[in-house]
Amino acid sequence: MNSITSKLWCSDAHHDCVLPALKQTLENLKLEYLDLYLIHWPVSLKPGKWEFPFMKEDLGPIYLKSEWEAMKECQALGLTKSLGVSNLSCKKLQTILSTAKIPPAVNQVEMNPLWQQKKLRKFCEEKAYLSKLTLLWGPKERREEQIG
Repeated sequence: MNSITSKLWCSDAHHDCVLPALKQTLENLKLEYLDLYLIHWPVSLKPGKWEFPFMKEDLGPIYLKSEWEAMKECQALGLTKSLGVSNLSCKKLQTILSTAKIPPAVNQVEMNPLWQQKKLRKFCEEKAYLSKLTLLWGPKERREEQIG
């Protein structure tokens, strides 16, 4: 059985932009819901900015708690089964976990033999409610392995 995952882009990382962004994603994919919806990066860009790499002047303040609340609203509406994050550090994960009634199901991060992220792995392993740490093994292979 396949599952469909999508990510919230940084220019939609604003409370009022999350639901419209997910609805647009669902329309583009011709789906009624996602299996997993992730906050892509702990970065906030000005709405409407899609360029990558992004320009420094397009960066804005990050409001992870507010963004997570909007993600939970999407889940409550049945537009996604599960919620997660991608590329979050221990500190940024703790920001969400400090108030989240629904913790992230996944923190998707890149790891490889040279960048093992031991501190982040330990943090995620200690948080029993953070059920999976999805690892992307290097930029070339991009095979996913779920830990936990």
